Formats: sequence, structure tokens, C-alpha cells
Amino acid sequence: MKIGFAGRWSPLDKSAWSGTYFYTYQAIKKNADVQILHYTWPWYIREQLILHKQIQKLHKRKIAVEFLRGYAKWFSKELEKELCKIKPDVLFVPGAPQLIAYCKTSVPIIYMADATFKQLQGYYDSFGNLAPYNIQQGIELDRRAFHNAAHCMLASNWAMQSAVQDYHIHENKITVVPLGANLDRVPAASDLKKEKNTICQLLFLGVEWERKGGQIALDTFYALRKQGMQVQLTIVGCTPPVPVYDNDITVIPFINKNIQKEAVLLYNIFLQTDFLLLPTRAECAGLVFCEASAFGIPSITTDTGGVGTYLQNGMNGFTLPLSSGAEAYADKILDLYSNDDVYRQLCISSRKKYETTLNWDTWGDSFRLVAEKVLNR
Repeated sequence: MKIGFAGRWSPLDKSAWSGTYFYTYQAIKKNADVQILHYTWPWYIREQLILHKQIQKLHKRKIAVEFLRGYAKWFSKELEKELCKIKPDVLFVPGAPQLIAYCKTSVPIIYMADATFKQLQGYYDSFGNLAPYNIQQGIELDRRAFHNAAHCMLASNWAMQSAVQDYHIHENKITVVPLGANLDRVPAASDLKKEKNTICQLLFLGVEWERKGGQIALDTFYALRKQGMQVQLTIVGCTPPVPVYDNDITVIPFINKNIQKEAVLLYNIFLQTDFLLLPTRAECAGLVFCEASAFGIPSITTDTGGVGTYLQNGMNGFTLPLSSGAEAYADKILDLYSNDDVYRQLCISSRKKYETTLNWDTWGDSFRLVAEKVLNR
């Protein structure tokens, strides 16, 4: 089977879409021949970008150029030309509705997304304050992409709900498949720590402090200490907006997993972690939950967005209501950590969740079945 892989970034770049392009490409390659179709912006699209940036300054509205009709039409036409040349059996397009919204082709398209553009309005701050015409065009081209696909592989039940309700996509055309852990090195189950640490090790891992609920995580640390628990917090990926002076808090502003030394550092941090603490305010999927589960680490997080597809309460962690504050997170962690048997079983089942569901081999098998289905149709 020959698969065309078309996206806004190169699947050879491990940083593209938090690594998801790279790992989906590797998973598909195990079962099929893959041809990469990757596009860069032409000069006149760049000129459009400059024009819309000027509009942005004038009206004090943000512009997401990639969700404008002109941008999508150009890329859709370019994709049509390439498909005529390489003639794949199936085209896979991850997170790039612009490429297929206006694309006319007989090649069946499998479109992967972790959200619809419509449901992101008012949910992610990065999509806030967009110009009204930008929102209108973005929703329209996104809707067209979903309808133009032969099948949609969506990363969560949350995304599926919007596709069905907002875009009227039939459920038979959708398969919900969780993403995997974006890790080059996954420990064997026998290499994982067998017992909890004497001092509870919490890990907050995220680039966006506000969206990931950084302040709640920090307050949770202090709440646990106030309750008499010995605890340490490692913050990776960002810097708190105010200086933190505490010997039990370690801040690592950035880790590049593509650099061997830094990848090893993160690996060792995971090995020593007792809980992933991520009181996220908005989350489409949450690859970090897959990564934590790979290390047998329970996650304590928020019931929001697509998190419920990745976190099964009592299996690989717990989700708390969005309204929960630090005291609720602290109570949950203290309760779990105070019971050795309960905590140990939670670690075991967290790893099991990774092995059965939250890994790229499982995702790749699902892709193969979907590809065979659209071809047989």
C-alpha cells in the first residue's frame, strides 16, 4: 500500500506538532510505503501574511493566516498537482485542513485532527480575539476538510463530538484513536521503580504556564507541605512568572528531546517521578499523559477537552473538575500516596494503559485498518 503523507510541516522534523508528525510517520512506515508531500509558503502567500498583519495592528485583532480561504485554496491546488504525480493509494493528512479543504481528488483521504477549529474558539487563548472574518473562513474551510475526507481519525471523543454536532459528520466516518507517547526511548516495565519515593516527587511538564495550570500546581505543592507531606516539585518546560525560592522546587525552563543529553535528563526525571501534576485549563489531547503512563506514572489532571480519552480514572490517574483548586489536588495526591497498595496498583495499571492503548504501535495498527477500509470501499 502506498500512502501519501501531506502536512504543513515535515514528518522528518521531530519538533513538528510536538513530535506527532514524526511519530505518525514512523508508525505508518511499519506497514506501508510512505511518500512525503511537504509545502512551504510561496512569496505571494507571504505577502498576504504581511497584509493581514497590518490589518491586525489596525483593528487590534489577531489573524491566523493559515485559516484563511486564500491560503487554503492555494495549498489545496498544489496538493492536487502532487497527487497526480505520485498517485498514492491513500492520502494521510494530520492537522492540516488547509491542504484538503478545496482539494479535488479521487484519492481517498484519511484526515487526523485533535480538535475542530470551531470548538477551539473561546477555548484556547491562542485562538482568541481573531478577526470575525478569520473565524468565519476558518470554520468553513475546516468543515470542508472534514467532509472532504473519506475517513477521520480523531484523537479524542471530545473532538468527535464537535465533528458530529458542529460539522454534521456521520459517526460511521469517524474513528477515535488516542495518540501515543512521543518518546524515542521507553523503559521496559522491569526498569521502572518498584516503590514510591520517601519524598513524593511531583512533575509539572508544560510550555504554557497559564494554560497548563502552573499556579495551581505550585499551590498544590505548598498545600501538601502544609499538610505535613514531604514533597518536591520539578517544573519542566517553562518558568513561573514570579521567582520561586524554595530548595524543594527545581525549575528547568526548557528541554530539547532531540538533544541526547537533554533527552536523557528528561528520561531520568520521569523515572524518579511519583505523580504527573498537570491542572490544565485547556487540552485537546495531552501527549504527556501517554508519556507519563509509559513510565508507570499516575497523572492528576483536569477533566477538560480531550483529556478523558487519555486518562481513565483509577487506571492511569484521576481527573478533577475544572473548578477544583489546589486543596482538591493536594487531597487527591495525599490520599493516593498514603496507601501503598493503592498507589502501587495505580502505577502498574498506568503502565498497562500505555501498553494497550497509549502507544504508537496501537495507533499504527488502527491506521492500517482504516486505510484498508477506505480502499475496500
